[in-house]
Amino acid sequence: MTMEREAAGALAVALVGFGTVGQSVARILVGGVEGLRLVRICNRHVARKRVAWVPERVHWTESVDDVLTGDVDVVVELIGGTDPALEWMRRALEAGKSVVTANKQAIAHHGTELFSLARRHGGQLGFEASVAGGVPVIRGIQEGLAADEVVRIQGVLNGTCNFILSEMASSPVAFETVLADAQARGYAEADPSADLDGLDAQAKIAILSAVGFGRRVNPSAIVCRSIRGLESADFEAARTLGCAVRQVSTAERVEHGTGVRAAVGPVLVSLQSRLAQVEGSENVVLVDGARGGQIGFVGLGAGGDPTAVAVVADLLAIARGDGHAATDRFPIDGAPQAVQPMGARPYYLRVSGSTDAAVQLAASGVSTARSLDGANGCVRLVTAALTAAEFEAATGTLAAGPARIAAALPLIDAA
Repeated sequence: MTMEREAAGALAVALVGFGTVGQSVARILVGGVEGLRLVRICNRHVARKRVAWVPERVHWTESVDDVLTGDVDVVVELIGGTDPALEWMRRALEAGKSVVTANKQAIAHHGTELFSLARRHGGQLGFEASVAGGVPVIRGIQEGLAADEVVRIQGVLNGTCNFILSEMASSPVAFETVLADAQARGYAEADPSADLDGLDAQAKIAILSAVGFGRRVNPSAIVCRSIRGLESADFEAARTLGCAVRQVSTAERVEHGTGVRAAVGPVLVSLQSRLAQVEGSENVVLVDGARGGQIGFVGLGAGGDPTAVAVVADLLAIARGDGHAATDRFPIDGAPQAVQPMGARPYYLRVSGSTDAAVQLAASGVSTARSLDGANGCVRLVTAALTAAEFEAATGTLAAGPARIAAALPLIDAA
């Protein structure tokens, strides 16, 4: 019996995008996955992209119309960004096809529209790969924690930042040097702004908020702080405090209300925390439930093969008919929830241009919980717990004089 005959009842899958992840997905499908059949690959410059290991029965095309109007059941969108990916996903869903995507920006910013289209036209929308690569956190929350009430989500969600921060912690090397190394290794983009400044993680925590709390938020309302500007003195201070520096994304359900507290940025976290123990491109997501306590999800958050595993898992769910459950659970009704600042937290500060920063802070009502030895003419200290408003007022007090806050990292309480 031929492979085509065996796959006659399988879902017809088309790949849009044949980059690193697309090729990994194709290899899995070509290797044989029951219930799935790769029928089309769409990419620019097909003549250069075509590879011998893809069977001749698979149709190659440079026209997305061949995919959107063809005999295809599921479109896998792997080109990223919002233009033209968003329009292509719209058209696929309007045509009654299902869609699987790793596109975090599209889901975070346009999820309401896409999920509405899927429901209206009978399609399914798989998005597991949009957060944490091969870590099954979305399905884990939607299915494994369906009987719990998620109250907090914290995670290290960006492998580029985690690599840079891990390298700077291990040796006294400049930020720019580590970034250049990350780019040379392919860990960072030529323009790494979305990673370094938190926009990548911002989209991911917005998606997790929708999945975990059933509360849709506007990603742009989540405050992000960049990891730029950190120096070896900050990592030395972290070690003194028994902490590690990590870019952490946090979202909390607001009690007795409808909003969400959320933030993204570099923080100091105890070395005993699971957030401190991930290295390189690993991701970790900690989910706190009101009934079941804390559950951790850890694994490779980037790369072709890990992300492809998540994509194919979504395809299999659609083939089984399970994708409707994930599609129907994504919140689409009403206006986005208000995003509130995080609660009071201590802050580590590195202040330059003034040797009496603690005195100035005390004059504005901010007490110092701990003073560290100075470094390169800077004052390093840890404040008492401050709300976001109190922190802004304190930094304003310092800025009114010669002092400059060179680094400000909240200390967070994380298991």
